[in-house]
Amino acid sequence: MNLDQDYTWIRGVRDALSAAELVEPPDWVRQRATQLVQSVEPRASRTLIERVRASLVFDSRRAGIVHAGVRAGAVLDGPWQLLYRGGDVDIDLLVRPNQDGHTLNVRGQALPLAGEVIDAGSVEALPADVPRPLHGPAQASARSELEPTGEFALANLERGRYDVLVRVGAREIELSGVEL
Repeated sequence: MNLDQDYTWIRGVRDALSAAELVEPPDWVRQRATQLVQSVEPRASRTLIERVRASLVFDSRRAGIVHAGVRAGAVLDGPWQLLYRGGDVDIDLLVRPNQDGHTLNVRGQALPLAGEVIDAGSVEALPADVPRPLHGPAQASARSELEPTGEFALANLERGRYDVLVRVGAREIELSGVEL
C-alpha cells in the first residue's frame, strides 16, 4: 500500500482551504443537521449509566456502639443486618442463615434519602472472587426485581463474598465485597 495514496484526501482538503473554494451550506442542510443532532442527544443520555460505589455504614456483627434506630444482634450464626449508603440511596440488608449451615437468604430494601419512589429496578449478587467475563454479563448467583417499595429478596446464596449490584433507573449502586 502506498502511503502517498492514503493521504491524498488531506492534500485535497488543504488545497480547497487555501484556494477558498469552500462555500456555506444551504439553510436546509444546516437545519437538517441540527434536527439530527437534537434527536440523537436525548437517546444517548438515556443509555448512560451512573455507577456509584456504596460504603458500609453499619454491620450488626461488629461489636461497639449501636446506632440509633438499628437493632444490634452480635450473633454470628443468627440473622444480621448490613446498611450501605450509595449516593442518595440507603440499602438495608437482613441476612438470615438457612438451617443447612451453608446457604443464606437476604431480604433487603433500597431507600432513597430524598423520599423519592423507586419505580423499577433489579438486584444481582455476583461472587466477588470469580473472574468476570470480558464480553457479556457475568453469571449472577441470585437475582431479584425491586418491588415498588424498594424491597427485594435473594434466596439460597452460598456463604462467601459477593458484589451486589442494585440497579435503579439509570443508576447502578455497587456494594463491593459484601461478606455473607
